[in-house]
Amino acid sequence: MKKIYLILIAFPLLFQACSKDDPTPEVDQEEVSGLTLTFTEVEGEAHDDHYDYSEITDPEVESISFSGTNLLPPEGAHMHLEVGKSYRFNIKMLDFAGRETQQTFIDRDDIHFAFILGAPAESLHVQYADVKTDGTKAKVGVQGYFTVLKASSSFTANYIMRHLNPGVKTNIDTKTDWSNTDYKKFTGANDIDVKFELHFVEGHDHDNH
Repeated sequence: MKKIYLILIAFPLLFQACSKDDPTPEVDQEEVSGLTLTFTEVEGEAHDDHYDYSEITDPEVESISFSGTNLLPPEGAHMHLEVGKSYRFNIKMLDFAGRETQQTFIDRDDIHFAFILGAPAESLHVQYADVKTDGTKAKVGVQGYFTVLKASSSFTANYIMRHLNPGVKTNIDTKTDWSNTDYKKFTGANDIDVKFELHFVEGHDHDNH
């Protein structure tokens, strides 16, 4: 009988030990404390459904930074991009230790994709052009190109870096879904969600806005 009692006492202790060794996995989501978005003018050449891009000398460069808990831009920040021009965009991200972390998103391209919302229909062509640490090309949206197709009124652009659930990326068309307002159907969570004022202008109007 004593042996039975010992077994009954030992069983819950064994169960507790097993539970302690199998903790609930942590939520796998990056944290960003600062972000800078830079547009650098490049040369764009149309080819059917895509553009080829090349660097130019003395390019126009514009940038905007986001900081604080809510990643807000400076008050009154307003960016202009010119109709007919192309720009390379780069996003620099900092973690809470001040270290650059944007490459992490690219290297984990199977669970990340950026959505760029707010641009008027048919006013903008976007191509992603990310490169992983090993040199492999990827489509994430940390680096890419804008080609401005037509003028617009000022609008609020919304950049969202989506941290996708496993397997969801295969359902995304990386050529066309960058502007998909129904992005939440691609299940996951937002690692980054920032907004800023953007204006597509004709060249001669640039200095008047």
